[in-house]
Amino acid sequence: MPPFSGSATARLLPAVGTWTVHEPMIATFSVGNLGKRVAGTIPVTSAEVDVAEDGTVRGASAELDIAAIDTGHTRRDRDLRKPNLLDLANHPRMTFSSTRLAEHDSGWTVAGLLTVKGTTREISLDATAELQADGTVRLRLTGQLDRTDYGIKAPRFMIGKTVDIDIDITLRRQ
Repeated sequence: MPPFSGSATARLLPAVGTWTVHEPMIATFSVGNLGKRVAGTIPVTSAEVDVAEDGTVRGASAELDIAAIDTGHTRRDRDLRKPNLLDLANHPRMTFSSTRLAEHDSGWTVAGLLTVKGTTREISLDATAELQADGTVRLRLTGQLDRTDYGIKAPRFMIGKTVDIDIDITLRRQ
């Protein structure tokens, strides 16, 4: 996991150490499809946040099993596997590695590099963190990506250009 760029990072988690996904988690997404919104899920196979001795976040990373994408529609899921869309035979994973963290009034902005279909682009996600009674932290990340940046080709009237992302995970300190 690469360190953050810049000289200052914000506190996101309450304690020093490495925080990892507590249990299997699912990311959700939605995108326009033939005039309607289509939602789906992707399993989060790993996520890690590294907190330094001074309480600042040194870096964060995640991996999603995009080959297990589920929109609730078998034919659509099969179509998404095709080379012009997600090319899941060659690119079954989606990865994220943080580069910057900035605090703002309602949480944080986490910027990083997202790799989909073998293409890496910068993305910014809004993040909130909530300490749970059992010592875990609920971390929620939301944002959008432009599917055309990743070579996902389809006419706009069929599949919208932007994909909304919502990742709601629970982290436990190791």
